[in-house]
Amino acid sequence: MSCIIVYVSKHKGNTKKVALAMAQEINCEAKSVEEVSVEELEKYDLLGIGSGIYAFGMDRELKKLLKKIKNPNGKKVFVFSTSADLNGAKYHKGMKKFLQKRGFSFVGEFNCPGAYTGWFFGKKSLNLDRPNESDLKSAKDFAKSIVEKVF
Repeated sequence: MSCIIVYVSKHKGNTKKVALAMAQEINCEAKSVEEVSVEELEKYDLLGIGSGIYAFGMDRELKKLLKKIKNPNGKKVFVFSTSADLNGAKYHKGMKKFLQKRGFSFVGEFNCPGAYTGWFFGKKSLNLDRPNESDLKSAKDFAKSIVEKVF
């Protein structure tokens, strides 16, 4: 069985760090959303979909890409994110609903804090040292558990 991790990582590269750690752990490719085609995604049995949390949800470019898959037919998908919010998994709700409505098989989710500096919190910086080594280990453990569960 084969897998790929597709991610969007804009602000500080947090999500890319998590994507690469997961990919290394489960021996699969990791590509940014700009680097992957729909035809390529259709070849894989398992898709990992990740982004930072932007405007209380996952990046829209991921949905645009996934909409182009004509017949998901139960293709297994997990989602992951990084966020300023320590409980960022709550922002996966829209993506999970979208995936299930389109016919994907949702198999798990992961979130970890990510460094954030910006206007939203009054120009404060949050989670400056995140994702840290412990977060990356948790990401690897999560990815490994998903592979063990679905393959």
